[in-house]
Amino acid sequence: MDINRPGKIGTWLSLLTEPRSAEKLRLNGLKWDSLSPELRVPQQAAGIATPSCGATWGVMEKCDFACTSCYLSDLANHTRPLPFGEVKLQLDALRKALGPGGKVQLTSGEVTLLPVARLGRMVSYARSIDLDVMVMTNGQRLLHDADYLSTLVSTYGLEKIGIHIDGTQKGRKGHRVGSLEEELHPVRDQFAALIKSVRAQTGRKLDTAHMVTVTEGILPQIPAVMEWMLDNLDSFRMVSFQPVAEVGRTKDERPDGLTLDAVWAQVCEGTGRLLNRHAMHFGHPSCSIVAPWVVFSYGGLHHIVEASREGKRWDLRFLQRAMAHLGGFSTVKSTRSQTVAKLLGVLARSPGLLLEAPFYGLYRLWGIRSLLIPFLGRWLIGRPVSVRPLVVVAHKFMDADELKTSLGRARLDACVFKLPVDGRMVSMCEMNATPIRETLHRELAAQAPAEALIAHR
Repeated sequence: MDINRPGKIGTWLSLLTEPRSAEKLRLNGLKWDSLSPELRVPQQAAGIATPSCGATWGVMEKCDFACTSCYLSDLANHTRPLPFGEVKLQLDALRKALGPGGKVQLTSGEVTLLPVARLGRMVSYARSIDLDVMVMTNGQRLLHDADYLSTLVSTYGLEKIGIHIDGTQKGRKGHRVGSLEEELHPVRDQFAALIKSVRAQTGRKLDTAHMVTVTEGILPQIPAVMEWMLDNLDSFRMVSFQPVAEVGRTKDERPDGLTLDAVWAQVCEGTGRLLNRHAMHFGHPSCSIVAPWVVFSYGGLHHIVEASREGKRWDLRFLQRAMAHLGGFSTVKSTRSQTVAKLLGVLARSPGLLLEAPFYGLYRLWGIRSLLIPFLGRWLIGRPVSVRPLVVVAHKFMDADELKTSLGRARLDACVFKLPVDGRMVSMCEMNATPIRETLHRELAAQAPAEALIAHR
């Protein structure tokens, strides 16, 4: 027996007593102090739960699609991917800015055009420095290369992936630009089956998000996407709707009516009920909507329980306290049981929250008693039931004109989604709505061998 290796009891005890990261708490404090007073509201997650999130650039700016809404420049498919050493420097900068457990998107153009070992090396390195990394993709390669995703998961430790599917995409086999969202459900079904297959094959955790660009034509089709999401929560746990921004090589226009509120109205239409648009803020409320839900499903019906209901002060106070107590923890490389142990440790060291939690839990259970009775009845007789999380996000990026407004400047000051460029953290809106990305593309194109080009369809 190796006396230097702790047993299961020792491991659990260490997790239960693990202190919150002083580095993360410091970064949260800096972010909170940087927010203008009107943004420091109880539902504000930035600076409380996490300082912000980030993304890479240059990993692979080329893309095998030619979407009508695209932030890339016309030079993107003439660029070379950055070597690992330069991507590593970006990841190091993101780790410094975001702290342990920082949420980072490995994105560019289409990163899965890289050999799996090359992308996997980036995933592995990001996890090794305690970043919570998600690969962003149109997913086309994953459907035609059966081992690509499973290798990222089993060999390189990938735990999160974001898959973009919508009617603006040109290049999706068997579908045309302008396809109705319902016509794309078979594609979504393929990805749902793939996710479940990879989980079963690898025995590993894999959380999946679904991104949708929203144009004037797609806006009224959001209910169809929401209905599909609610039917597939065993595969996906987040959906993000992003109104088109007139940047890069985008051909779609964004009319004045394509607002976050308009998107949210369609989300509510898809669920059949009005839901809290201000459940959680992440930075400026004009940038995004974030709504965490728990969905009870039985008998072909879905019942949404909001983490924070509109007008319910106790919901808001409890969510704020929970975010504050969890704001210094990372669950990267933690199993689900280890994450539970860490959460129990948080409660054990937070007597106020520990005392409040059971009373708040009973309060929320009483509020859903009408759905719990049939739910439990079906569960007791072995009928199919499920309880699953879903986070619904709407994020509105800015174009060049919006950046120049007073609201645009306020949004930039509060930005929570940045990339490391030339030694500074740059807002994604600034990256795409100013010449920054095109300038970087020009530099990368100058270094690209002619035989490496991908035709822009």
